[in-house]
This record gives sequence, structure tokens and C-alpha cells, in this order.
Amino acid sequence: MRYFLFFMITAVLTSCAGRRSVSDGQPININLAENRDEPTSLPAKATGFTITQLSGDTTDAFFSKAEILDVIGDTMILLESNPQVSRLLMFNVSDGSYLGQISHRGQGPGEYRMILGAFADGKTNAAIIPNFDSPRVNVYSLAGDTLVRTIERTSPPSMIEPIGSVETAINFAYPSPDGLNIYQYDADFNRIDSISVPGFIGGNFSTVWANAGKDGVMMIADTLYTLQPGKLQPVAILSRPGCSITPDDDNKIMEKIMNSGESEIEILRPYMLVRNVRIDDNKMLLTTMFDAAKTSDLYDLTTGQLISRSKYEDLSVPSRMTVKGDNDKTVTVERLFAKDGKWYGIVSEDNAPQTEEAPSDNTNYSIISFSIQD
Repeated sequence: MRYFLFFMITAVLTSCAGRRSVSDGQPININLAENRDEPTSLPAKATGFTITQLSGDTTDAFFSKAEILDVIGDTMILLESNPQVSRLLMFNVSDGSYLGQISHRGQGPGEYRMILGAFADGKTNAAIIPNFDSPRVNVYSLAGDTLVRTIERTSPPSMIEPIGSVETAINFAYPSPDGLNIYQYDADFNRIDSISVPGFIGGNFSTVWANAGKDGVMMIADTLYTLQPGKLQPVAILSRPGCSITPDDDNKIMEKIMNSGESEIEILRPYMLVRNVRIDDNKMLLTTMFDAAKTSDLYDLTTGQLISRSKYEDLSVPSRMTVKGDNDKTVTVERLFAKDGKWYGIVSEDNAPQTEEAPSDNTNYSIISFSIQD
């Protein structure tokens, strides 16, 4: 399970003059505990529904449990990062052809130990990878897998994943004795703004800090925010009566997991955890974990209406949605990404026989793109 891990910090910053605080707004109210009893096989209606088999011409083209980092034009960029491999892969969304990779793992000049977060810059066709163990930022060409330049950022390194995008802000989180500081950068790693959240206490289970398309998202108590330059913009209040975790509960749960030897999943069964968020075009795909299962719900953010629901048992899958497209064809798609009114994902292996063979030594995954019908 992926943790926020606010206690795994390599540096703590003091507050800075001019930093702004949490903004006010009128987010939509969504009662997650009430919605958990809704039907669990409600597909989303899709338009522009296409499935493309990815090329497997070379061994480098094969991957395991990669996330879609971004889509720029016809180029889909995936991040595969685990103890064995840490790289970016590029595929053509239209024909599935493998375009190359960014793979520079190491400890020398122009290399990185592991990718905690990466950003694609469509204006320069580059991948931006901040090092987590030094202030250095490596910029690579997406077209040629070459180091274009290195940037020295002003803030110290941190084990917390940087989130956001070059289109809004690249966000770095730094806890301080007074709460949380968020420093924000542009594609050249010029400081463009910052946010202060006084009194904030992070945790492994009570906090969300993640990417959601172009924006980073953060949850404080039950309120979900997007990280905009200089402010947190409230998006939704995700209430979980009787099922939420407070920071105090979070510490107790973590101690129990570490000291009791009990199963983490069994300890977390009574709580509803927000695990993944995707937001685009006033639609939000929210994945929660409860009672040892995950549920991905698609909401209309203008009305709070539940549009689609998919419940599944594989806790390693960050998100899943069943979509119904042309000719009433239904496909289950996983590891979703949304941008500019378009949704992308990897076709579930359970559905692969409907499209292409499941990935093996000589086949690769299929990816899907679609728009959600209003």
C-alpha cells in the first residue's frame, strides 16, 4: 500500500515571508459512507471509444504496473518505478507503437536513484525529474533519451513525492513545526508561489497527497483541494461518518501495524480511505478502500451525482472503471488518467480476451482512450 509518509522527511523548512494560506470556497458535498451501498456495477457511457494494442517489438517496450504520467499530443508517457526498475516509457496513442524510454538510473552525473515524481513539458518536449536525495533536477529529451540540462533548485530534497504539472505548478511538501509548507515551481524550477497550512498534521491513512491530471490534490480532514499557485482550491467535501481516520487515529493504527503483527488490511477494514483521485472537466474519479476492497466512483462535480461505480478486490490497482462505448461494448479499464476532456487507461487483463491477448512474453498491454458522455 502506498503511504503519504510525512514522517519520512530528510529536511524541515521554516516558514517564509509572503506565503499565502488556505483559500475559502464552496466545494460540493459528497457523503462517501452513504454512497457505499449504491450498486457496484454501474458503467460509464463513453464516446470516442478506442482501444489500441501497444507494440512489443523490443524487450524495453514491456512493463509492469506502470502509471500514465501524461499524454502530450499523440505521445503517452508512462512511469514504471519499483525496486527493480525506474523509468519513463513513451508510446504513440494512435497506433500503439513504442517510441522509447527515459532510463538513467544510477548515482553519477545526469542520473537518478529512483523516480519519485516526474513531469512532462509539452512546450519543450522534455521530461523533468527532480532528485529526492539532492537539490538537482534532471531534464531529459523525450525524443532522444538524452540529458538536456540540470537545474539546481533552492529547496532541500524530500522523500515526499512532488506533484502537480508544469501547466499549473510543481508542488513540494515540507512539514514544519507550525504545520505544512508547500513550495511551488514552474518548468524551469523558478519559485512561483507557496502555500502555508498552519497546524496541519499528515499521516499514512488520513491524508491524500497525489496527482489528479494537471493538478496536484490534497485532502485536509474531509475536504479535498487542488493545489493552484498560491492557494488550495476546495473541490469537494468527502464525508465518511463513522469511517474516517483522524491524525490521532492514524498514529495509533500505524503503531498497531508496526508492533502487533496483525494484518494491515484487517486493521484497516472498518475505515474508509481515499486512495486515488482523478479530476477533469468537472468529473472526479475517486477510489476508496473499505472492508478490504476498493471502489472507484465517478462523480459529477457540479451536482455531486454518482455517474459510475466499479468495485474490485485487487488492492494494488489504484483505480478501475467499466466503460460502455460504441455498439454497447463494455470494457474494464485500470490505472486511469484524465486530461483536457479525455480519459486514458490500461485495459484490465480480465477484459483482454475481448480485445487482444493478455500481456505475455510476446504481447503487450492495450490502452484505451475515451470521453465521458454527459
